Amino acid sequence: MAKFNKILVPLDGSSNSIRGLDRAIEIAKGNNAEITGFYVFHLPFAAGIKYTQKMKDDAQAKAIKAIGPAMKRAQKAGATFKYKTGGGHTGSEIIKFAQTGKYDMIVIGARGMGGAKETFLGSTSNYVMHKTKIPVLVVK
Repeated sequence: MAKFNKILVPLDGSSNSIRGLDRAIEIAKGNNAEITGFYVFHLPFAAGIKYTQKMKDDAQAKAIKAIGPAMKRAQKAGATFKYKTGGGHTGSEIIKFAQTGKYDMIVIGARGMGGAKETFLGSTSNYVMHKTKIPVLVVK
């Protein structure tokens, strides 16, 4: 079995992202690995849209709602956990962060809070699975 030292877990506060975290905790404990919870802020796509203070505050509140319970859950299980945030297109931010951080594995929930739903996988997990060279475990 491969040795995993750094595991990236995208978090959005959904029950599926927590299931992904739970699986990452199991893997981390077996490998003495570090888990990083990663939350992506959704930024406006159109040029010229000003990112207001209210938008920033709302995004921060959502990040805290997603990361806080995940951190408590990992710590309670005895796993090493840290967190980071990014902003932009969720799938591409996850891939970019995983590559630059030299993660050994991405553990992602099959469906999160994204608007577009696909038949079996969420659009973000599907995107990450097909666009990265890092091993991806999709948890349903």
